[in-house]
Amino acid sequence: MTTAQTAAQNYDYTRPGNYPRSGRERLGGAMFLPRTIDKMRAHIAGTAGEYVAMRGLSSRIYDLFGVTPEQFMEAVKQNPTDEGVLRWLQEHGSKKPAAEDIERHNAGVLAAGPQTDEAKARFRANLGKLGFGDRTDVTTHVDSEDLEEGREVPRRA
Repeated sequence: MTTAQTAAQNYDYTRPGNYPRSGRERLGGAMFLPRTIDKMRAHIAGTAGEYVAMRGLSSRIYDLFGVTPEQFMEAVKQNPTDEGVLRWLQEHGSKKPAAEDIERHNAGVLAAGPQTDEAKARFRANLGKLGFGDRTDVTTHVDSEDLEEGREVPRRA
């Protein structure tokens, strides 16, 4: 098996039980960057399944570093490691986020959830379909993704 095949297999989100990393994981201090890299690797390999790398919360990463989704894809193609992608973003992105920019980004990622009544209803219905209808404390996308992907999300009051 070639290295490319091994990498594609590791990022095959069409297979049950394979998921990108949690949005809470950090790289260079930035939450959601490791997850966005995972989703982009799967996108490149054609194995993203229902995961979307070009928009959604991943766009917050693109905005943080001042790159387009296409530029981010090129960074991932050129760099087999997370650290290489981070270095590429730091060298080629039009924005050089300071620590306070990254913390503001992280707070936004952790707070992101449905905004309209219609979106909130869809969000609640999806949690119910997943068997988490009782989790009224879950109101953010990161918490919902973690639950759906089998990660523990502590109950909040």
